[in-house]
Amino acid sequence: MTITLDDVVHWADVYLLPIGTKILFAVTIILVGRLLTRAVLRALDRVMERSKMDISLRKFLGDVAYAVLFVVVIIASLDTVGIKTTAVVAVLGAAGLAVGLALQGSLSNFAAGVMLILLRPYKVSDLVIIGKYTGHVEAIKVFNTVMITADNREITIPNGQIIAAPIENLTVLGRRRLDLIVSVDQKADLAQIRALLAAVLTSVPDAPEPKIEIFEITDALVKLQVRPWTTCDAYAAMTAETMERIKTAMDGAGVKYAVALQGAT
Repeated sequence: MTITLDDVVHWADVYLLPIGTKILFAVTIILVGRLLTRAVLRALDRVMERSKMDISLRKFLGDVAYAVLFVVVIIASLDTVGIKTTAVVAVLGAAGLAVGLALQGSLSNFAAGVMLILLRPYKVSDLVIIGKYTGHVEAIKVFNTVMITADNREITIPNGQIIAAPIENLTVLGRRRLDLIVSVDQKADLAQIRALLAAVLTSVPDAPEPKIEIFEITDALVKLQVRPWTTCDAYAAMTAETMERIKTAMDGAGVKYAVALQGAT
């Protein structure tokens, strides 16, 4: 069978040209879609930035939006070529359901991470107590929170555990009270003791005045509750410094005493 030029032209008109046109349209849709997607993502990021949204949530939402828009562009281009996208969408839906069931724990951590980023019970650098751990927040991620303890340990806690438990933020209020118990002999001169303690106590500006109150009286001792104020970051240093000042004052006055930290965390 001899193939003539007319046969080639006819085959090109009937098959090649329509398919080529569809492929060209599909490529055009992908290119234009990518440009539009980037423009939409830039606009979305500017909106989130103006709303002072956390950078972690901004990045995550940007990634999700990009994935959704990219899938839409691909499906639109496939539909232009003539590929039935209904089956593709069904397969993607089934795959998404299977992955979701397999990753229930991770999805709960993800949902908790979004809630933590939105509600902001703490932020990066805050000193917090979460469960049995105390430390500064190093990073708030989508699935977990990273803390650094005072002895330089890195603790990674799943967000699902955090959202279900009490969160104690020691930084957010700006200052923290130091509670000390000073024990002296039952026969000690309380007026003298109060004067000695008041002379060595200091508090941060704009904080309440230090309190010196009777906490407990026993047959042998009188226990005084001493409460100066400090900042969160200076709490440990203030504790040591205040104890040292009390020791110097009591030793200088020849008073027998004992001092302990109450409610240490």
